[in-house]
Parts: sequence; structure tokens; C-alpha cells
Amino acid sequence: MSAPSPAPCPLFSDLLPAEFKGNLSFLLARTRQDLAEEMDAVFADDGLGIRHYAILSLLFRKGGLRQTDIAAVMSLDRTTTMKVVDELERRGLLQRSRSSEDRRANAIDLTDAGRAWRERYMTGVLEQEQRFLSSLSPGERTLLQELLLKLVAGVHQRRNPDTGPEYS
Repeated sequence: MSAPSPAPCPLFSDLLPAEFKGNLSFLLARTRQDLAEEMDAVFADDGLGIRHYAILSLLFRKGGLRQTDIAAVMSLDRTTTMKVVDELERRGLLQRSRSSEDRRANAIDLTDAGRAWRERYMTGVLEQEQRFLSSLSPGERTLLQELLLKLVAGVHQRRNPDTGPEYS
């Protein structure tokens, strides 16, 4: 006699209560969590994760940032930023030096090892992002990125009213 076959797994959309389907906070939080988990899988053999990669990528594009600048761009608290920067420094992927603009602060830059580490994982990160976005058309991907950037810039503007508008 054969074992009974397992019940089919319900569709995700069937599991969600109706009010969750229109709840922006839930949807963004769930999307962020899913994306972070999938991106961290790219680094599974290394012990670092997408936050580390993102900070190295930020420094690749704009070196010499202070830790507080990194925290602001990454939307991380100071303690988390310090922990991630310390981990990267211990691995020799970035270095701190006295800031030429503020002698009380450190400027943080990539090392050659940090550039090489970022380069090694770049293809995997880009491929994982494409898989994550595969349910969207190219136009939907562009629209999503534009709208998210507009939301982030709007929050930044509200929190920093002395700066001019960046995106309209």
C-alpha cells in the first residue's frame, strides 16, 4: 500500500490576509527580508553578507567617507555600522585614516583586497538580483527602482529640510 500523497502547498497569495496585500509596511518589510536572505546566500561560503558588500560598493564609488556618512546612506544605526566596518577592517578589506576635513573623524577607504573581494562577488550579486526581479518586466523593474528612489529621497528631505530637493 502506498503512502498518501502530501497535500498541495497553498499559493502564497492565498495565505495572505486581504489587509496584508495592500499593507505597504508589510510588503516592503517582507521584500527586504526576502532579498537580504537571497543576497546573503551569494556570500554563504565567506562569512560576510550583503551589508558588507554594500558598504564596500559605496566606498568603491565614493571613498573617504566617515562612519556616520556610511550609516546615513545605508540607513544603519551607529552600532551596526561600527560592527560591519570593524569586520571589514579585520579582514583587511577597508582601512581607516584621519579625515582631512574633520580631525576628530576617520575617513574610510577600500584596500586593494577590498576591491578584489567586491569584484569577486559582483557577478553573483547581479545575477541574484536579476533572479529576484525575474517576475517583473524590464519596464516594471525600472519603475520600481524610480519609485523606491523617490520614496527614499522624500524621507531624506523630510529628515533634512535644509537640503534641496533631489528628485521630483
